Amino acid sequence: MTPVKHGKNTILILVILVAIIWYAASHVKWPIALDQGWSQPVAVTGSRDTIWEWLYLYKIQDTMMCLQPSGKGTARCFFLTNNSWGESDSMNFPKDYFLQDLTINHEDQTAMLSDGSITNEQIVMKAFWGMLTKNGFQNATETKWAISKKDLFGDTDASVQFGGTNKYARGSLNLGAGIIDGSEIYIPYCAAAETISHAVENGPFNTGVLHSSDSGKTWQMERISGFEIWVPIICKTKNFYYYFGQGYDFWSSRKPVGENTWESPLTLTKTFCHTAWRGSWRVSADVDMVHACWMDSRHNMWRFYIDTVPSENDDIVYRQRKDSDSSWSKGKILSKGLVYCFPPAMSVEGNKVVVVWAGSTTSDRNHSQGEENDIFYVVSKDGGDTWTKPVRVTDKAKDGFDSATPQVMLLNGVIHLFFIQGKPEKREPLSDWTRPGWPIYYTQRPFPN
Repeated sequence: MTPVKHGKNTILILVILVAIIWYAASHVKWPIALDQGWSQPVAVTGSRDTIWEWLYLYKIQDTMMCLQPSGKGTARCFFLTNNSWGESDSMNFPKDYFLQDLTINHEDQTAMLSDGSITNEQIVMKAFWGMLTKNGFQNATETKWAISKKDLFGDTDASVQFGGTNKYARGSLNLGAGIIDGSEIYIPYCAAAETISHAVENGPFNTGVLHSSDSGKTWQMERISGFEIWVPIICKTKNFYYYFGQGYDFWSSRKPVGENTWESPLTLTKTFCHTAWRGSWRVSADVDMVHACWMDSRHNMWRFYIDTVPSENDDIVYRQRKDSDSSWSKGKILSKGLVYCFPPAMSVEGNKVVVVWAGSTTSDRNHSQGEENDIFYVVSKDGGDTWTKPVRVTDKAKDGFDSATPQVMLLNGVIHLFFIQGKPEKREPLSDWTRPGWPIYYTQRPFPN
C-alpha cells in the first residue's frame, strides 16, 4: 500500500493555525484593571460648553497653579494648598494676551506671555514678562517689535502675499509658549504667506524661534525650516534647546545652549493622527533628556461614513532623546489593549514619567471624543526606557459617562490629575461639539512603586 503524501498540507495547516492564534492573541482586548490608589475625585471647577475644555497646570513657588482661560486676559486661577484647591481672586493678567501661552521660569518665577498680528506686510510682535507671584505679575515689562515680509520670506514676486490692509489679510502666524532662561528668551513661531496663481495656495513658510539674548531689548529671528506647522513648541534641557513642529509629520530640531545654529530636523513619525490636532502631542524636558508622546495612526483602520464624523482609532506612542544621543529612541506604543485613544498629557520629574489619556477598550464604528470614555495612565520609573501596562483611573464609561481631556503634573513624587466627566447627550450625526458644562475633577496618588 502506497503511503499518503500529506506533508505539505500538514505544514500549510499548521502555518494557518499559527497565524490565526497570533492574530487572535494580538487583537484580543484584555480587561484593563481599575487602579484603586487614586484619591476620591473632587470637583474643582466646571467646563463651559464644549469638549475642548483645557486646564493649564504650572509649578509656581512651592506649589501648583491651575489656569482655566476664557479669552484674552481672562482666566480663573486656582492654587493647591494643603492638598485642596482654592480659587484666587487677586491674580491679575495683561488683557491683550492668550493665557494658554504662559511660560514660567521655575528657578526665579519669571513668567512671559507673547502675541503677534499680521498687518501691512509685516508681523507686529509683543511680549510681556515679569515676576509671577500668587498675586499676579510684579515689575512687569512689555516690548514690541516688527518683522517684515522680506525678512521672513526673502525677495518674492507679487504672487506671494502676506498681510494687507483689508480685513481679509493674507497669511497666518502661529506662536507657541516660549522659554525664559535668565537673559535668554525664546518664542517659537510659524509664519505662512499665501501664493496667488490659478488658485490660492498656502506657503511659503518660515518656521523657527524669535530670540532675545538681552532680556527682550533686541530680537533676532532664527529660521529652522520651511515646513508648515500648526502648534510650535520649544523646551530646554541642561545642554540643548529642542524645537518641535507638527504638521502632517511630527519632527524635532535642537541646538546647543550658547550657539546659534539649529540641527537639521529629525522626523519622529510620519503617521501622526489625522482627525485631531489640538493637544494631540506633548513634550517635556528634564535635566539631560527630552520626552515626546503623541496620537499615532500607524495601526489605524481609518473609515469615513456619510452619516457621521470620520473615525480614527489611534495609539499613544512615546519616544525620548538624551542630550548625548545622536537620534531619538525607538517608538514605544503605550496604549496596548485600547481600541480608541485621544489626546495625551505627560509630566516628568527626574526619572519618573507619567502619561495619561482618555480612551476606550470597546466601542462601535464611529466612536469619538465626547462619547463614553475612561481615563488611563502608564508610568516609567527609568526615564522612559520601560513602561507599565495601561491602568484605569476611571471606570464609568460602562455606565454611560465620558471622562475626558486629562491634564497631569508630577510634583514631589505625587501625580496630580484633572479631568472632565459627565454624561453625553444624544446628538445628531455631524452636529457640533457643544454641550452643557460638566464638572472638572481633581484626584491624586503617589507615584507607583
